[in-house]
Amino acid sequence: MKRIFENGHIVLPDGVKKDARLITEGERILEPAFRSELPEGEVIDLRGGWLLPGFIDFHLHGGGGADFMDGSVEAFQKACMTHCAHGTTALCPTTVACSNEELFSLFDVCRQAKDTGADILGLHMEGPYISQEFKGAQTPQFVRSPDAREVDEILERADGLIVRWSSAPELPGMKEMTKKLRKQGILCAVAHSAAICEEVQEAFGWGFTHITHMYSSCTTVLKRNQRVHAGVIEAAYLLDDMTVELIGDGRHVPKELMQVVVKLKGPDKVALITDSMRAAGSDVTESFLGNPADGNRVIIEDGVAKLPDRSFYAGSIATTDHVFRNAVVEYGFPPEIVSQMMSLTPARILGRDQEMGSLAAGKRADLVVMDRDFRVQKVYVRGKKVFDAGTSAR
Repeated sequence: MKRIFENGHIVLPDGVKKDARLITEGERILEPAFRSELPEGEVIDLRGGWLLPGFIDFHLHGGGGADFMDGSVEAFQKACMTHCAHGTTALCPTTVACSNEELFSLFDVCRQAKDTGADILGLHMEGPYISQEFKGAQTPQFVRSPDAREVDEILERADGLIVRWSSAPELPGMKEMTKKLRKQGILCAVAHSAAICEEVQEAFGWGFTHITHMYSSCTTVLKRNQRVHAGVIEAAYLLDDMTVELIGDGRHVPKELMQVVVKLKGPDKVALITDSMRAAGSDVTESFLGNPADGNRVIIEDGVAKLPDRSFYAGSIATTDHVFRNAVVEYGFPPEIVSQMMSLTPARILGRDQEMGSLAAGKRADLVVMDRDFRVQKVYVRGKKVFDAGTSAR
């Protein structure tokens, strides 16, 4: 069946069009149409609102009261469906540092998860190979340096599930690990790192091409052995081809800082993420990051999750529609630029931009319909309507 979307702002690869129609058939986008005649099909009246490519969130831990580390199909389904109702059409469930037993169980559950609304593109490993000094809210007893045999076992058990891995490149054994990951096409990202600029530049040569949640749990200008060094942040700016991601909840990265990053790197190198934990999409004052059995309790206040002693943020409680609205309404970015950073740029970073990430002919019909105030009205994944604000409750 064909669908014709019209009478609104359609965010196409070459800009926002008010006089266009977008036509889809089945799972694919057919074409943007400027003709006056209509093909036969279902007409979707945007009512002056917005039609955008579905949001791609490649760094999130959970939502709707569920965390991917809970180790159940139901948790995967609940978290994915929660984010789908807020405009996320594809995502990468993200781990935290944990035991191998817990990790291997997660692999099994991920393979079994079906009917999740938003498509699971693969897993994002955040840890366990990170800096103790910059571990943030990660559980310290599971933070460690890579062991070659352990890495081989993880990759064997994952069997292609892992699409990105965030680590601290300064750790011993990381160069050898990076070579293994790159052979499998896994995106290597700098995260929770105490590295100085020179170490990141060297790691870029190995295959570290991305910075996880830039400005969170990483180094900037620092003194080591009575010498001043640049850090991870400065390396991100110096390396033109290094891509970065920013947590877009309006708490982790202030307006002016996001403006600086986008100005210096460009929207084609910047992805906006939620880094959301289980409290996203729910109304609670306490929660847990990862599996509650590990005891990593967090508090929710001021629109963000924090460690109980308030020493660190512990992930956001944002959904992608909140990130989009914050960047457009509060931070002043044009909607088409924010759309790029939330759809096409993450798709390109993951090597999936030929099939998703923009409203281009031949790509998947992953669509978000928003009203004039950027509130999600309908969500389509592969052309199937998976959320309708008029008939569904988040």
